[in-house]
Amino acid sequence: MATLKKVKLNNEKELHAIIEKELDALEEGLELLKYEFGMEKGVPDFLCMDSGGRLVIIEVKLQEDENILFQALRYYSVIDKQRYVIAKVFSDKEIDPTKHPRMLLIAEKLSDDIRRLSTLIVPDVELYEYTTLLTPNKKHGICYHPVSLPKIEEIPSKPVTIQNLREYMTKDTLKPLFDEAIEKIKNIGKGIKEYTTQNYVGFKYKGRQIAWLSPQRKSFDVGVVVIDENARVVDYESKRIEIGDEGYYNIYEKIGKSFENISLLGL
Repeated sequence: MATLKKVKLNNEKELHAIIEKELDALEEGLELLKYEFGMEKGVPDFLCMDSGGRLVIIEVKLQEDENILFQALRYYSVIDKQRYVIAKVFSDKEIDPTKHPRMLLIAEKLSDDIRRLSTLIVPDVELYEYTTLLTPNKKHGICYHPVSLPKIEEIPSKPVTIQNLREYMTKDTLKPLFDEAIEKIKNIGKGIKEYTTQNYVGFKYKGRQIAWLSPQRKSFDVGVVVIDENARVVDYESKRIEIGDEGYYNIYEKIGKSFENISLLGL
């Protein structure tokens, strides 16, 4: 008779509780600073410190979720800027604010898209899939499985067209909205250029990425790279479109603002 059984959890709070108790199983010496660390732009699931004093941001999803990477990047952008302040807040801990934070993503399943996108960004991302277990005395445990990122040369190099990305969506009612989104972004200003990757349509202005459209099977994401008046990237935001009436037009306004900020500096 098996001593350990795989179990499915009902919600993320259950998963969070198990992870909080089993942080050392994820990495020896990992110390929790704050569960659900409140910020102006969201709430990272776990803010931790590793054995070397480096801040660690952990974002968790119960199941596969394409938004996990963009959420974590949003939190990273804030925490990286405020790491000296955070070190003062937790002054009883030996945080080294000279080091940039680490970023860990945990989900039951991490898609090939997330794995590939993780190779294309800075900072580095560490990926883990998990299995939850039930012991004979009815206690929950967790097993982490490190996910290897594909090597750059392993990423398919076959050119991808906008039509390829469009046809990836199986929900036909979304395809006209996808086309409309491309035109809206291109019409924000003269000089915006589109390009494609294996996973999304990107938009650049004067060599700077300002937006993207990322198709899934039954939805697509409209994303913006938020660029301030000093032409610095300060955030990443996205809105998932599943029906078409989700109220995502403020995303276009933010894309326009990033475009404007680059224009004003004459870059």
